[in-house]
Parts: sequence; C-alpha cells; structure tokens
Amino acid sequence: MSCLKDVPTLRGDNYTEWRKKVDLAFVCAEVDWVVNEPQPVRPTEPVREATDDDAVWEKKKKDHAPVEMLYSIENQK
Repeated sequence: MSCLKDVPTLRGDNYTEWRKKVDLAFVCAEVDWVVNEPQPVRPTEPVREATDDDAVWEKKKKDHAPVEMLYSIENQK
C-alpha cells in the first residue's frame, strides 16, 4: 500500500486530484473491486405461517441461520 503515501489530504479544492490518486491506490492494492461491487441483499427472515407447528418453525430458523451467518461474514470484509 505504498501508493497511499502519494494521496494528498482531501481539502475540498483538490477533490479531483485526490479522487484520481485514491482510485490508483485501490488499483495498486488490488482492492478496486470494493468500489464497484454492489452490496449484497440481506436474506429475508423466515416467516412463521399460521399452519406451521413448532417443529416446522424450528427447521425454518435452523435452515436460515447459515444463510444469515454467511451474509454477516461477507459484509464484515
């Protein structure tokens, strides 16, 4: 990340130069995908239907847990 030392402090009047150097630093560090990738959509919570008994509801929650965990892990990066 030695490219970061070339990025000037953002003052407001130097936005164009700052943005170009920040983009270059991202490319050098190979993290430019962060700027371009859309944020993943949060998985929908399971809904308990009126006809679901406790066993069916617990299975829905259990099946949803790994999906929610993966989403949380992916969004911490």
